[in-house]
Amino acid sequence: MLPPDFRWHAIGGADHDRPNQLLLDCVEVARLYRRVDDHTWWISLNNKRDRELRKRKLCSGYRQGKAGAEIWAERHQDRFRAEVDRYLQGLKANQRPTI
Repeated sequence: MLPPDFRWHAIGGADHDRPNQLLLDCVEVARLYRRVDDHTWWISLNNKRDRELRKRKLCSGYRQGKAGAEIWAERHQDRFRAEVDRYLQGLKANQRPTI
């Protein structure tokens, strides 16, 4: 089950009944993609990490990819919370006053 502070959101060309972006505190941690040429589903994981630490996996379909992402988010939720907190703190520290 998806932890309560995680949520799915439709972004880009996604239908609202098929959200494709998994968020924690407005920060993307995963995204489902559907290829245009062969219509296969892929998921990108660890999206706020450096490119070499991200993972991309083939899914057998939208529902399976979404279910797998939710299991993955539940399993790694403590790490995600720590990473997202550090990321948001870094944004706050680098903010400049607006005029």
